Amino acid sequence: MFELKARDGLGRIGLLHTKHGDVETPVLLPVINPNQMIISPQEMKEYFKAKMVITNAYIIYKNEELKKKALESGVHDLLNFQGAIMTDSGTFQSHVYGDVDVDPQEIVEFQRKIGSDMGTILDIFSEVDDDIEKVQEDMKKTIQRASKATEIKGDMALACTVQGGNFPKLRLDCSKELSSLDCEIHPIGGVVPLMEDYRYKEVVNIIIASKRGLLPSRPVHLFGAGHPMFLGLAVLLGCDLFDSASYAKFAKDGRMLFSDGTRKLEEIVELPCSCPICSKHCVDILTEMHKNGDYKAIAMHNLYVTFAEINRIKQAIYEGNLWEYVEKGCRAHPNLLSALKALRHHKKYLERFETISKSSAFFYTGPESMHRPIVYRYEKRFFDRYQHPKTRVQVGFDEGNRPYSRFYKKEIDKILDVCDAHFIVNSVFGPVPIELDEMYPIAQSIIPDELEPETLDRMRRLMERHSHRGLFELAVMYDGDETLQFLTGMGKGGTFDIDMQRVKSVADMQFGSGAADVLIKGEVELVKSKRTGKIRNVISEGKHVLSMRASDGLFTLKEEGARRLHRGFSAPGLRVVVEEDSVQFNREGKNVFAKFVLDCDKELRPMDEALVVDKNDELIAFGRLMMNREEMLAFNRGIAVKIREGFDKKE
Repeated sequence: MFELKARDGLGRIGLLHTKHGDVETPVLLPVINPNQMIISPQEMKEYFKAKMVITNAYIIYKNEELKKKALESGVHDLLNFQGAIMTDSGTFQSHVYGDVDVDPQEIVEFQRKIGSDMGTILDIFSEVDDDIEKVQEDMKKTIQRASKATEIKGDMALACTVQGGNFPKLRLDCSKELSSLDCEIHPIGGVVPLMEDYRYKEVVNIIIASKRGLLPSRPVHLFGAGHPMFLGLAVLLGCDLFDSASYAKFAKDGRMLFSDGTRKLEEIVELPCSCPICSKHCVDILTEMHKNGDYKAIAMHNLYVTFAEINRIKQAIYEGNLWEYVEKGCRAHPNLLSALKALRHHKKYLERFETISKSSAFFYTGPESMHRPIVYRYEKRFFDRYQHPKTRVQVGFDEGNRPYSRFYKKEIDKILDVCDAHFIVNSVFGPVPIELDEMYPIAQSIIPDELEPETLDRMRRLMERHSHRGLFELAVMYDGDETLQFLTGMGKGGTFDIDMQRVKSVADMQFGSGAADVLIKGEVELVKSKRTGKIRNVISEGKHVLSMRASDGLFTLKEEGARRLHRGFSAPGLRVVVEEDSVQFNREGKNVFAKFVLDCDKELRPMDEALVVDKNDELIAFGRLMMNREEMLAFNRGIAVKIREGFDKKE
């Protein structure tokens, strides 16, 4: 039902397959109240290109006239909308009014009978202040109702809502239970009161706890999250669908939505918007219309702004700068910034879904940038995988222009004239050996000249951690001629070969500790670009094993390189294991599809180079990952590995 098309962080462009057409996510579902259509579904389609809307099946069910029409002609004819329609069950009404007069199974059957593309269970809405015992009991009832609903849903896609109140552990437990059921989508419910009180940090913790237990192949719907200010952060954390009644509710109250917050009409002097409504009307006219009970124009504005925000988020995913976009957006409100800061406690989980590199540069927007998953990955791999060259002295440089090896070339040459040394930069990313300066995201980053105390303190702590490892007889920070004079007494000049060290260090960082020893042996030839002087190809013992990409300073595997890694790393290292039905296709160079994957090295990340093997660990192909292990084992659609080359069967 759901297919992954593009990604950035946990954010993703997906394709949701429904009986009434494909819907691209992330997507906003405008709420349609069948009793009071301020903006009709047809207008939603005409003005906002809406391919999917949501309406409340409980409201239809309780109105005899609407119920009769829906049962006779279906919900699509009732709303005069032939796109995809999701129906809610009345859970939010139970939160507002205390209870709803409908049987949980009956409302699911009703949604199926009226032809809903996606029906929702009648879950139990736990209030944010409920104690853990009450929430746990509500959660158990929700899971029981979901289980029964799967038996009667027929061919209707079923949305099973994650509950668990404000207790992340219960959210995780609930999402795990629901993932085992035969359903297609998972809303995260019960968060509207938190969002209304701007308790975004708690919402973030709820989303992440829920995502950790849900199958990545199922889209996630964040119920009631329709304010453009929060959408970017929610998408970054893996939410795919959003519903909004806010456009109408806020309009009725004379409030206008913007990407950085909400403003009352009486507070606005100049309209900070160029949507079709604001381009045609001034504040005075909108105010007069609202006084006369006509708030459709404001509702239209609210939808224009919200749909535009979804489009900006999607563009950020395609460009690979969703993290930057969200970091900037979260400065619109202190509570959003607190929510963003909370992500540092989840970076180990978030890193599993982060691509190895991106087409866009790393833009520093503040101290929060240094807690992105890709920064955490560099730090972890540096301390776990990097092998230091054997020299007596290590010389440290302060943060400087990129690439560091070019910026500090004169200093490096002078030092190597007088002693054998290795070089490291006290970078914003942490300690960066000089030979890793072209690797993503080191070289591909834009960092301001002046940094905040929090970032400087992090740099200091990481450099101290590195220095305490005691890998060199002497470690000094370069301080001009005084340092040079001091190093003159350390012995003869050095023979540090930055090109060879670059190849070895990047190999270890990218493929794992020891990869350089496996890949690079015997006589080695480095083929460089005549124009830039950068390494392009690595020839070992007369065989082409690696090519270095100019875009991110990482390696693309060649046939001999894949063979060497297969021999040098035992299973499951660097491997994707495929079913027998896929083997011959992959040998022929055809891509690996997720539904044929049996297992995958859990350390591999999206866009990593990987080996494709059969269940007997015979090497059949190699290529580049499009998914991580969790996604491969969950999805039934989509490419798991883009094959670069296949291998003929061994004789």
